[in-house]
Order: sequence, then C-alpha cells, then structure tokens
Amino acid sequence: MDAVNLLPLEHKIKASKRSTPADNLDSRKTLRTGGLAALAVVVLLGALYGYQRSVINSKKSALAKDQASLAEIKPKADAIKAAQASAAARLSVISNVTSSRMNWDRALNDFARIVPTDSFLTSLSFDAPVQTAAIVTPVAIPTTTTSTDSTTDTSTAAPTAPTSGSSTLTVAGTAPGTVAVARVLDRLALIPWLSGVTLGSATRAGDGGGNSFNITATVSQEP
Repeated sequence: MDAVNLLPLEHKIKASKRSTPADNLDSRKTLRTGGLAALAVVVLLGALYGYQRSVINSKKSALAKDQASLAEIKPKADAIKAAQASAAARLSVISNVTSSRMNWDRALNDFARIVPTDSFLTSLSFDAPVQTAAIVTPVAIPTTTTSTDSTTDTSTAAPTAPTSGSSTLTVAGTAPGTVAVARVLDRLALIPWLSGVTLGSATRAGDGGGNSFNITATVSQEP
C-alpha cells in the first residue's frame, strides 16, 4: 500500500525550502575566504605604494645631491672657460702679429729685381695693423670662494677678439721723369704680395734732378 502525504501544499513548499546546518556552514566559509582575499589585496597594494614612495624619495635625494654638486662645480667650469677664451684670444693676437711681420730680405730682393735701373728708392716704411685684442673687457663669470664665515664673488676678465686690418707699405724714391715714375708703378704692381699700388705724390725737382715720388701699396700676403 502506498504512503500518502495529507499535509497541505503550502506546508510541503516550506519544508522543501528549509536549510540545513551544512548549508549555513558553507556560506560562512565563503564569506571568510572572501574577506581574507580582500585583506591580502589591500596589504599588497599598501606594500607596493610604500615601495614606490621609497623609490621616489631616493631619486629625489639623489637629484638634490647632483644639483648641489653641479652648483659647486659650475663656477670652476666657468673660470676654466674664461681662461680658455683668454688663451685663444692671445694666441690669435700672436698669430696676427707673426703673419703681419715684413720679410725685409725678400722684399728688398724683389725691389732690386723689379725697380727699373734708371730709378732708385730712397725710403721704405711698413705700417702693420693695430691689434685691439690687448683691450681687456670684464665678463660676468663669477668664481665663488666659500668659507665658514663669508662668501666672496670675483670676476674673471677676458680679452676681446682681435681685429684684423691691412698692412700698408710706403715707398719713396726718384725717377728721371714722369714716364719713369709711371714705369715704377707698373713694375711694383707685378710683385705678387702687393696690391692696390697707388701713386701718392710726384714732384719734379727744380734743378733738373728728376721726379721725386711717393707710392703706397697694400701688403696682401706675407712676402
């Protein structure tokens, strides 16, 4: 004979939904596990934040030290640059002076070969360009000296860049006549290290001694 459940239908539904102690135990375990996982994540994020913060602070400290070292070295580097600029300017002056020196041996030899035999020279003068690099101009390059009581700033002076110019050669002499003076001009123009040969003056002597002349030329290169 089969068993028959005589309870109402509503009672049957409530009985089927009733939870067991095992079900409650699984829920508490799930909540505990989730809380531990969340706590582990929070701890991990805190550790990463602390590590990154320590790295940033370390880099800031290293940057501050480098900046302090750079500020200490900069005046010395500026002084060295000023000394190098001064030495380069002096070397340029020496080079210009050396290049503007007249080689009188070669010059006189060229004049002896070039000047016509009926004319002769009475004087030679050579004007080299004036070097302005000896003028010293102060520059704003501080050299800082630090002591326990005070700090002193000094400035280093450097010469200005030299200015170059043309050397001028002046020749005076006598010739038999005007045509001879013109011939002297033409012959001097053949000298390769002279340019711009110009007659300054020509005067005829009253006693028939010929024409006195004065000629200027630019020394374009070292003879």
